[in-house]
Amino acid sequence: MSVEDLSRIPRNTRKTVVEIIYKAQASHLGSSLSVIEILTAVYSEVDIEKIKLRSRLRDKVILSKGHAAAALYATMHSFGLMSQEQISTYHQLSSLLQGHVSHGVEYVEHSTGALGHGPSVAVGHAIAQNILNSNAFTYVICGDGEIQEGAVWEALMYARTKHLGNLILIVDNNKISSITETQNVINFGAIKKGFEGFDLDVHELNGHDLFEITNTLQQIKMKPGVRPHVLICNTVKGKGVSFAESEPIWHYKTLNEESFALALREL
Repeated sequence: MSVEDLSRIPRNTRKTVVEIIYKAQASHLGSSLSVIEILTAVYSEVDIEKIKLRSRLRDKVILSKGHAAAALYATMHSFGLMSQEQISTYHQLSSLLQGHVSHGVEYVEHSTGALGHGPSVAVGHAIAQNILNSNAFTYVICGDGEIQEGAVWEALMYARTKHLGNLILIVDNNKISSITETQNVINFGAIKKGFEGFDLDVHELNGHDLFEITNTLQQIKMKPGVRPHVLICNTVKGKGVSFAESEPIWHYKTLNEESFALALREL
């Protein structure tokens, strides 16, 4: 894929997210819009053909912040892992595509939405990849509110002990946890220092700079080392739709006809 083609994906994916959420009268708009460049970067770096073939040696992608299911499905659609027909059923009656990520959907590795579970599953996948002598990577994307869960840190301690240089945890650091600022729930302070304290390979990035993220992933893949990797991606919740940006209510609020039309004009 050319750089020009790759650069078009986030805008088109955001449009798809807005369209399917509006059609379903669903929520989680803010969570979905903040993670678009992260997901685009990850899927641009994995071997899509091995994923389609369900190869044992495939890269694994786990969206642990399962509330952003619309973003995952829209990104999968952008990379040919989901048809237009299927994505149009998002959050519809009897559809497999519901408001949290479901393993029943083809090419989805794990059901998420019960926050904090993804990293532990990702550690298991990374260990299995090493047993198989695979050069594949496991990517797990968490929210900054999600990393308040103790299970995240237990998984990372084990990953460091097992020298899982093939594990990449990415934090969507949009600074809003559900309906308030993350710091009002648990004030983590400088999260980079927290991860560094676990002796992890930590990078802090602009989470909306697609090429900064992809370049960092490429550098890690060239020299994975023996430490798990963490990308802290600073993002804006609701990115791309002005009235939703940094507004906690858009974790739950649904689009009406007027706000939907405005969102599409902005995109």
